[in-house]
Amino acid sequence: MKLSLASTLVLALVLAAAPAVLAAETAKPAAPPAAPAAPDKAPADSSNADSGSTDTPPAEAPVPDPFLAEAYKACRDGASGDKGTFQRLQDAGWNLTVDGDTQTPFYQAFNGEKDFDSVGTVDITYSLEVYPSMTEGYCSLSIDTASRKIGIADLAKMPELKGEVRVNAEGVASNWQDNVASPITFIQADQHTKDLYFLLDVTTLMKKPAADIPFVQPAPESDSTTDNAD
Repeated sequence: MKLSLASTLVLALVLAAAPAVLAAETAKPAAPPAAPAAPDKAPADSSNADSGSTDTPPAEAPVPDPFLAEAYKACRDGASGDKGTFQRLQDAGWNLTVDGDTQTPFYQAFNGEKDFDSVGTVDITYSLEVYPSMTEGYCSLSIDTASRKIGIADLAKMPELKGEVRVNAEGVASNWQDNVASPITFIQADQHTKDLYFLLDVTTLMKKPAADIPFVQPAPESDSTTDNAD
């Protein structure tokens, strides 16, 4: 079939535009690949659900508590005003020193410490104060943070004492005195629940003049300079 001149021109224009359209389609950037689906969240580990409370409760005191028995004996000795107290406590393993700034004929103070495997380091301070008609012996034994509970209730089983124990959320508190008509020894023992701080105080009031109480002092130390001389 013979084409007219006009039809020939239209066909020529269409054929000329075809490469440009094809090139434009080819130049379009490829669509980005679809993002992978997010993985399902792993279930929580229920084994750690209660891990917020990691503190283990302190060990209970043995019954009877051998530490309390020794502490009670040491502190009663410290408050006794007896001349042999210093040596007895040293022989029992207490590392004692003399508070030299306090030593007078009417007041003497000593302090020291001892390590106990079951409870930790125990500090001890004891002193003697003398007055014209009375002498006061005092001893304080403490543990900043005990390794376990202390058997304070053991004091209630000692027939020579009478007193009471009170227990509440804060800890254990107790007070005692000689189980006699005219007591001279008075005791307090307590332990905190939170930090396991322990304290044992013993006060002995002796109605004797100062002259009747021997001067409480340790035996003189050997002269280390002489001992080590060439």
